[in-house]
Amino acid sequence: MLMTIVRGVLRQARRHPVYVGLDLLGLALGIGVFLSLALLVRYEYSFNAGLPGVGRLVRVDEHWTPAGVVPLEEADATFHALPFLRQDFPEIEEALRLLGTTFRIERDGKFTRFDGYATDTSFFRVFGIGLSRGVADDALSRPDGLVLSEKAAMKAFGTLDVLGRRVELNRSGERSAHVVTGVMRPVRGPNLLANTEMVVPIPGEEERTRSCFQYWGSSCGEVILRLKKPEDIDAMRARMRDFVIRHASGAENDHVAIGPHPEKMYQLLLVPLRQTHFYDVNVEDSDDGVDRNVVNAIGLIGFLALVLACANTVNLATARAGLRAREVAVRKTLGATRRLLFVQFMGEALFVTTIAGVVGLVLCEILTPEIASLTGEAVTVSYGFVLAVLLVVIVLSGLASGFHPAAVLSGYRPAAVLAAARMPSGGRGAARLRNSLVAGQFAIAIAIIICTLVIDRQTAFMRNADRGYEKSGLLIGQQMRGSDPVLQRRLLDTLRSVPGVVAVGFGELEPAPHSLSHTIYQYAGPNGPVEIQMLFDRVGSGYFEVYRPRLLAGRWFDPMRGQDEGPDAGNLQDGTGSFNVVVNAKATVKLGFSTPGQAVGQVLTAGGLKARIIGVIDDVRFVSPRDPVGPEILFFDTLSRVPFVNPIPAVRFQGVTRAVMAERLNRAWTSVTPDLASNFQPADERMAAFFTGDERRGHIFTVGAVVALLIACMGLYSLAAFSAIRRVHEIGIRKTLGASGGQIAILLLRDFLRPVALACVLACPVAWVLMRSWLSGFDQRVSLSPLHFLIATAGAFLIATLTVLGQTFRVARAEPARALRAQ
Repeated sequence: MLMTIVRGVLRQARRHPVYVGLDLLGLALGIGVFLSLALLVRYEYSFNAGLPGVGRLVRVDEHWTPAGVVPLEEADATFHALPFLRQDFPEIEEALRLLGTTFRIERDGKFTRFDGYATDTSFFRVFGIGLSRGVADDALSRPDGLVLSEKAAMKAFGTLDVLGRRVELNRSGERSAHVVTGVMRPVRGPNLLANTEMVVPIPGEEERTRSCFQYWGSSCGEVILRLKKPEDIDAMRARMRDFVIRHASGAENDHVAIGPHPEKMYQLLLVPLRQTHFYDVNVEDSDDGVDRNVVNAIGLIGFLALVLACANTVNLATARAGLRAREVAVRKTLGATRRLLFVQFMGEALFVTTIAGVVGLVLCEILTPEIASLTGEAVTVSYGFVLAVLLVVIVLSGLASGFHPAAVLSGYRPAAVLAAARMPSGGRGAARLRNSLVAGQFAIAIAIIICTLVIDRQTAFMRNADRGYEKSGLLIGQQMRGSDPVLQRRLLDTLRSVPGVVAVGFGELEPAPHSLSHTIYQYAGPNGPVEIQMLFDRVGSGYFEVYRPRLLAGRWFDPMRGQDEGPDAGNLQDGTGSFNVVVNAKATVKLGFSTPGQAVGQVLTAGGLKARIIGVIDDVRFVSPRDPVGPEILFFDTLSRVPFVNPIPAVRFQGVTRAVMAERLNRAWTSVTPDLASNFQPADERMAAFFTGDERRGHIFTVGAVVALLIACMGLYSLAAFSAIRRVHEIGIRKTLGASGGQIAILLLRDFLRPVALACVLACPVAWVLMRSWLSGFDQRVSLSPLHFLIATAGAFLIATLTVLGQTFRVARAEPARALRAQ
């Protein structure tokens, strides 16, 4: 039987090479795309799975629900809670604090960057990580200890034998000497530690001075717990509200506590580390969040590519089934049973699918690195996974694509076939099936094309959308650590003296901000008091000229007016004083004003602190397009009273290229703060992380759209080829009765394109629902325009027309006498 199957396939390949070639190409393409995208989906779903005991690891998140703002969840949590967590929850086996940071090693005036953490000695016990050099329990026990990843050891020293080496680290301008005490083994698979290059103990000075170590609600890093059992998480969640009430409550003037009733606005949530990759898409202060629906959609595209390929095989096999009718009739006359023929034809389908699977595996090898490059993920071909999936795919695809053609072929009646003058067509049922398959193929392809167009437009819109400030001619520096007013004035003067600089200004917020500070303000409105939480920013002279926000009402700060000078640290801590402020448009809406002008002159209060609104600016978007812009209040500082705290310089320039200006500014920065690396960037580069994920995954949709359309065209070609063969006699009669070649061509095109028209009707509503749901996740988004649907449908019709044009003209130009004689 095996030799019969092989001979049957080879015979068909010799007789109908185009059909067999399209069959193999379509199946191989579908299998290759399916395997490649399955590897990507597997990669995304396996995030953190390689961490030993990951089922017992949880992260502590802070969840805020203050009045007047959208609820907010942060991946960072207060370190002040950790000793109380250990005390109240015996379920905790180990715990640690993770303070994400950037280290630099300076050599010959150049900095080499390393990403890592300042953390606790329990780091290796919590994550279960081993060391290839050193002892894990002792590696962070000394305050100057330093653990490197193997990659970092090679980058810094060119060898893994680095124990005892001394190195000076520069951390945001602060230098510290360390001794290498260990080298980490790499952790299998994607995880939150994949890019960790250095680990050091948390400096004691930070524990004594930073607010996130001392106060509730102040956060600067992650808290990770290792529980004794996975089911302990539910028991801890049930008692977490009482924990917050017991430890985070205090009087209004208690700066350590949140307030007398912290549970009304503050929660601590426990998030399993295994779930954070998808969970973090709507969590602040997290870098690895991915939309699960997008990943599932990518997997669906791979599955649909395989389904389209199988449908294409059914179409092609059905189209040439009539060409084998006499073969079946003769074999049945010679004694072959229907069961024997069914097994043979199913065997042929499985044999062809096996060949296509091998070719698909080769395509997977080619496509996977390209997909990894498009998405920026470290996806590789895992042969254990791929071969297991490939075997299942070959069997299921062979059965799915071969069952119907085998049933049709083995069911032919010898007498009817041998007595007929024409080959059998399968009747109306077979025609409906073929048309339905083509319509389904094009419906899927058109839906993916529409989704791709919308995604591409949304990602382009996110990059180029109005953010409330002028992006061109703007460069933004990094945080200037500390609060030294002399150094800050010197830096401003130095930057202003750079040729090409138009204006320089300080702010404490910037595009893609490092941290956000909020304060609750009250407004005694005519309809009763209104309380809202407002984002706090302090700006300096030159800020307005640098960012150029749009002033909607009132005026901007004036350095000559003393009342415009903002509060100092004592005023903010004690909640005293009266100052002028500028707010954004969102704040006026939340405060209940119908126009920005109505807010000018009104007074906001925060305890004893009074803030009089002198101006309203349009909303400035420093956050992701997915997140809404919140109410914001701006104070003014000229450095005459108090220094800024970790200010961010911004520069407006003209007359030179961006690269030249960035180089000049970096040199100027180095002359003032040589210990801190400089990197002046455009706003788009600072906010790139908000866009690149969607852009990269949009490329996958583009690949899927091309593949789906290509396979659909193969199915349409098979239908056109089959119809052309079946209708030669009909066309001959029509031309004999006077029909022109043009009329025949139009008739055939209309019949060929009818399934495509049906596909458009099916695809558009589905794509509209999917894209409407996806766009709803963005605060700043494009409208769902009919143009996307028109472009996709028009493109599908054009490609479909070009696909069948050759068959149409060939049949339409046939000579009637030859066509009738051939039948």
